[in-house]
Amino acid sequence: MKLLFQVLFQNDSPATLLARVIGIIGPIDQNMLAKGRDTYKYFTKNHMLYERNQDSNRLEYLIPKKTSLRHRLPMGDQGFIDFVSHLLEVNPKKRPSASEALKHPWLSYPYEPISA
Repeated sequence: MKLLFQVLFQNDSPATLLARVIGIIGPIDQNMLAKGRDTYKYFTKNHMLYERNQDSNRLEYLIPKKTSLRHRLPMGDQGFIDFVSHLLEVNPKKRPSASEALKHPWLSYPYEPISA
């Protein structure tokens, strides 16, 4: 059996990582951005994502490409996609604790063993 691994949040810089996360997971809560100590390095006051072009030294806006976990993790197991989505909640107040995550229905689904 051949396993294929794909990076979920491909990036070249912190700003492109943020763009990828926003494109896949959704926008970052504005209250979190307001409290972030490094928010100013990546977001304008109007919450537009940007980075400095290394060659021209100019600021460039980054527009996150809208996609979904279902598209980025192409598989038939919607329960797994839901579980990963649950774990990738950006807001720590909404993100499940480890014990809450262990109660997710996907972890208790009786899958058949995979034979090689």
